[in-house]
Amino acid sequence: MSEQNQMPTPEMVEAMMLENFGKLPSSMESVKKVDPSFFVEQAISSKMSTNAETNPLDAKTTTMIFLAAALALGDEDCMDVNTAALLKMGATKEELLSIVRIVRHAASSGVVGNAKTIFDQLAES
Repeated sequence: MSEQNQMPTPEMVEAMMLENFGKLPSSMESVKKVDPSFFVEQAISSKMSTNAETNPLDAKTTTMIFLAAALALGDEDCMDVNTAALLKMGATKEELLSIVRIVRHAASSGVVGNAKTIFDQLAES
């Protein structure tokens, strides 16, 4: 089997995550204990998205987008490790607060969009 196609070990994945994030997400700690192969599969899925060779975005921008998605989904684990990763990459307080403000605006815009039926019915009455 070629080096490139070889499946990494859980230890290799853990070392890579510790290097990138400074710690493992608690959910990944848990899955690693229960099913090491699932732990590896989940980490490998990043090769198809955030770490894809075809991703035209730099690591910091990609991590900012990941943090914004985690914030929108309420994923504390991902918010924790991606905030730590961004700080390690040199992200500023202002950059992180901008992410929060953008996500807040998107969430509130969604509420306005969801209320369209209410606005339409009020306009007709």
